[in-house]
Amino acid sequence: MKKSIQKPENWQDFETLCKKLWGEIWDIPLKIKKNGRSGQSQSGVDVYGIPKGENSYWGIQCKGKDNYTNARLTKNEIENEIAKAKTFNPKLDVFIFATTMNKDVEIEEFVRLKDIESRENNSFEILLYCWEDIADLIDENIDTYNFWVANKSHKTKFDFEVYLNDFENDFIIKPKCIRKIKRYKLKEPKIEKLDIGFSPLFGNTELMRKLSMITQPPQFKAYVSHQKVNEAICSFEIIMKNVGSVVIEDWKLRFRVVGEHKEIMDQLGTGPMGMIDIGYLKHKRTYVKENTISFTPKDNEPLIQKDNRYFKAYIIPLCEEYTIPIEWELLARDYDKSGTIFLKVQPGYEDKIIYEYVDTEDDLKGDEIISIEEKKNYIDDDE
Repeated sequence: MKKSIQKPENWQDFETLCKKLWGEIWDIPLKIKKNGRSGQSQSGVDVYGIPKGENSYWGIQCKGKDNYTNARLTKNEIENEIAKAKTFNPKLDVFIFATTMNKDVEIEEFVRLKDIESRENNSFEILLYCWEDIADLIDENIDTYNFWVANKSHKTKFDFEVYLNDFENDFIIKPKCIRKIKRYKLKEPKIEKLDIGFSPLFGNTELMRKLSMITQPPQFKAYVSHQKVNEAICSFEIIMKNVGSVVIEDWKLRFRVVGEHKEIMDQLGTGPMGMIDIGYLKHKRTYVKENTISFTPKDNEPLIQKDNRYFKAYIIPLCEEYTIPIEWELLARDYDKSGTIFLKVQPGYEDKIIYEYVDTEDDLKGDEIISIEEKKNYIDDDE
């Protein structure tokens, strides 16, 4: 029967399931507690209580895996949570890792070794329950089974997703870049000039000017724009959608650009192009600080089911082909979620050839890339 038991949709539901399950196992359904609230330091403990017949607190660290952000509980993660659990007050007698991760021989062995080490140092006992273990326990505890599997009280479903342009998880941006290339070329042979004596045209400036206009293309005065234009700046849209079955309230998002880049902007006026749209500022819902863009809905407006919000952002990537991850985090009443979207950088190169003249064919070499830089019509102050 346990094979039909589905994993929770998100870590909040998993934490609630752990509280219900161990409250029944410990026979303290009214005394088991969640530790603090989202955003507060929890000393490595999400759920705690004193099991019936015991005298000391037991703590549970709920780790949602597989269907969430990370697929596997790591050794480093385990050590970090153990260290934090040692700061829980009062001292724990037993520390439990409960995870939706499927059973893993290497991780189970690691936890057993950490358990022996911990108890030898007069600290708490450490236990690990993977999803198959938890499914067994749900199957053996009728109240939790009815709560979770029979779905008698688990009716709501929060879910939220962030997309890039056209509701995709990744988007290709194409910055325009100048690629300076050194190209080797043989020198032209010198041609001896013939002494033809006095030219009848010499001194006839008017005739010389007319002939020059025939032999040379007309020169037009170039239009010079005083507006700074950086053609390496790329725009993209971020779309935030409620894909669950309940309304999301008191919500906001943070987007952190973790991949290499030169600058991230929520409008062009915040960057080197220097164009500020005053009308846009009145409706602005975003704020940029260093590598992070924060979004807050107008008037704390809730996000109803199937609805979405979006905004345009701008980035100056490096002039090379690579991927820029953007980590996002939703903070809302009764629900949080995080994930990652990706910008794929595929530069468009404009080659500028610089010739290096050599005397012999032996001196000829292949083309050499001297530099690659953003295509712009101005020079930075620090250049």
